[in-house]
Amino acid sequence: MKAKIKSLKVNLSNIDFADPDKVNDGRNGKILEQGMIRQGYPIDQNGTVDIPSVGIEVKSRKSSTGAMHTIGTMTYDDILVTPWDKTPFKQKLQKQYRVTINKDEFEGDINATGKVVDLSHPKIQAKLEEAYESNRMVLIMQNSIIKGQTVTAGGQYGKLEHKPGKSGTGRSYALRIPDSGMKKLLATANSTFEALFESN
Repeated sequence: MKAKIKSLKVNLSNIDFADPDKVNDGRNGKILEQGMIRQGYPIDQNGTVDIPSVGIEVKSRKSSTGAMHTIGTMTYDDILVTPWDKTPFKQKLQKQYRVTINKDEFEGDINATGKVVDLSHPKIQAKLEEAYESNRMVLIMQNSIIKGQTVTAGGQYGKLEHKPGKSGTGRSYALRIPDSGMKKLLATANSTFEALFESN
């Protein structure tokens, strides 16, 4: 059983983030991971979850964006035969260390804040599972890859985007959650945590 972690004491002020207006979230995500490694965190850059010992996925995002949240990718063939409970997506959407990168509008200073969020509550997982399975059914029914396709059957809690790659023949789909849906999931996670805290 993994330890119950409610926070991570990462010194974000010692991590030199790039200007969030000039780079994508992926770039600052790599900077965050490298900074956490230097601070002694056992980041697994090749595994499904970034800190597998405690089941925490590390995510960074600039505060000013409304873009969709990318969770990960799976191949078309794997999606067809993999129910939600067996996906790497579910593993990545259990507990996350979410870092928001801010740029001061006037001074131009860059700072960051981080928080561990628990998305494992059954209400949250039910919405994620329903969205994934709705999208998976579309792929099963169409029985082929449509280049550049975005499967939207999952609505605000998840879409599957085809990633054609440079060759145009890629066979992977990315799970992406619209910002509106993620905000609702995070609000549910926060309210659940507060209710549990208040009941103790």
